[in-house]
Amino acid sequence: MINSDFFHIARFPSHQVSIGNRPLGGHEPIRLQSMTNTDTLDIKATIDQIIRIIEAGADYVRISAPNMKAAEALKEIKKGVVAAGFDNPLIADIHFNPEVALLAARYVEKVRINPGNYIRKGGSLTKSFTPEDTLQDKEQMFRQLKPLTDICNDHGTAIRIGTNMGSLSPRIVDFYGNTPKAMMEATFEFLEVFKELNFNNLVISLKASKPIVMIEAYELMVKKMLQHNMSFPLHIGITEAGEGENGRIKSALGICHLLNKGIGDTLRVSLTEAPEEEIPFAKKISSIYQFSYTKKIERQQNPYTLQESDFTPKDLFWKDTRLKAVVVKTLDDQSFENEKAKNGNPKIPADKAMTLEHQKPDFYYCTDAIIIEKSPDLNFLVPSHFSSQAEKKNRIPVHMYDDLPEPGKQPITGQYLLTMGCSEIKDESFDTLLNRPTALIIMPDDCPPGKDLRKFIQSVHENKLPLIIKKRFNTADPDELICHFAMMAGGLLLEGMVQGIWIEAPQIKEDISTIAFGFLQSSGLRITRTEYISCPTCARTSFDLQEILKNIRQNLPSIAGLKIAVMGCIVNGPGEMADADYGFVGTGNGKLHLYKGKKIITKNIEPAQAPETLTNLLKQDGYL
Repeated sequence: MINSDFFHIARFPSHQVSIGNRPLGGHEPIRLQSMTNTDTLDIKATIDQIIRIIEAGADYVRISAPNMKAAEALKEIKKGVVAAGFDNPLIADIHFNPEVALLAARYVEKVRINPGNYIRKGGSLTKSFTPEDTLQDKEQMFRQLKPLTDICNDHGTAIRIGTNMGSLSPRIVDFYGNTPKAMMEATFEFLEVFKELNFNNLVISLKASKPIVMIEAYELMVKKMLQHNMSFPLHIGITEAGEGENGRIKSALGICHLLNKGIGDTLRVSLTEAPEEEIPFAKKISSIYQFSYTKKIERQQNPYTLQESDFTPKDLFWKDTRLKAVVVKTLDDQSFENEKAKNGNPKIPADKAMTLEHQKPDFYYCTDAIIIEKSPDLNFLVPSHFSSQAEKKNRIPVHMYDDLPEPGKQPITGQYLLTMGCSEIKDESFDTLLNRPTALIIMPDDCPPGKDLRKFIQSVHENKLPLIIKKRFNTADPDELICHFAMMAGGLLLEGMVQGIWIEAPQIKEDISTIAFGFLQSSGLRITRTEYISCPTCARTSFDLQEILKNIRQNLPSIAGLKIAVMGCIVNGPGEMADADYGFVGTGNGKLHLYKGKKIITKNIEPAQAPETLTNLLKQDGYL
């Protein structure tokens, strides 16, 4: 386990919403949830999966209700879960048909509706909409939501307004584009209608598959609520994050950045894996945080303010060096042998984006001169006292702050890196560095998160010095490392304040360089692999998405910058994968459509033929 102080934060003062016997918001803990992917009409399989999700630690479980039969099945599912001895609230996921929501709200503790596709809107992206269209849509919303709020009031059922980037209405897109602001405005329209209906048992979410888009949407929503004295609880998460290490990194980046700002009352980590496997990672995220609360939520008495970035992003990469965003790995006797066996002691390119799935570090830090001598082609960072090594062009010395000469003494010449601690940062600390633009700052692993870290980074940035952030972890669990690194450095990466990552974790057997490259990729700092976008699946998915994704990854080499999507259904699939180069979307009958960009290339593909069909198209387009 990592020994780390909890991150104490002022939390957005949401009001409490009743969801069965587990209320949400207010002073309640962060609630965790997942979603079933069984056929909802298979009542026994759905009950069994709900129990597995609950036993993994979930507070709530969501279930797809795509039609009236599925909504009716919720009644028996709820009975079965209770009979098995579980009283956790269940949530119905509603799309398109308002009548389904009216039925489902009688049997579950919460229903989730989507502003983009819960109420159908006419028109297309080629039409120009007017303010009158907005008024007509709001009137339609009022008519269709009034019966739902009546039933929810009668049964004590909560509602989540679940906005997704991939399913915004043509009118909203026409007004605001496919932007975070569009997500906020679509959500706020619904909030205004619910206000007219005097219904406050609401939760809201604004999800996207890109962390930076999701973060901006929630920040805009919080600002809007503060302006209008609203305090609805927030459900946070990255949608279509993918699977494995990449899905966890992308989820942690977005979720931790919001939690660092006090935003988030319940979270879901959406992974293309068995739903119960989402919960352990979600628990590791939520366990990092403890929040301070306020007794009053009125805006004029509310000390919570959405913290703006302390920085104005300038260049993502520093100038005047051959380096971009880099990965550093510490090398000792054992890790050297592992690296040698794995890589054949290769030469590491400094400027080229690597297309290997398991990327190799740009630099190795080593304190063993013998190992360095055995590896003439590797780029090394070496202790400053290795004077003979430091003279070689692919050996860069690392100095401690105490190594710096006093003012007036002979300065250190040439390229070097400097290790500084938070307490060592003073205005005069940079005086001897300003004339050396190739100098780098390494973040030591003893700098705590929060204001001290922010102050440190701000000082570095103001002095236009590139920064490699270094952290040593005392854990054998890669997931725990991902959560804590995202909490500490995720926001800095997303803001472009960090130009390199140096992670040490001696107890982890896996190659942690892949984690570092994953953070750089998910934050947009350096693209070195194929990006896969995939949904977590639900009852609307009629094929084995996990198996298809696995086969595609195994059959295709990793190509830097290429985006491939595998989406379960038509509901959010085409929208969420809009910026993918290629993508599969389930048709609902067990077949797949293959897209190139937003255009369907091949229809009704058998799932087993998906990897071959995509490979042939990539060959045709010159990728293979």
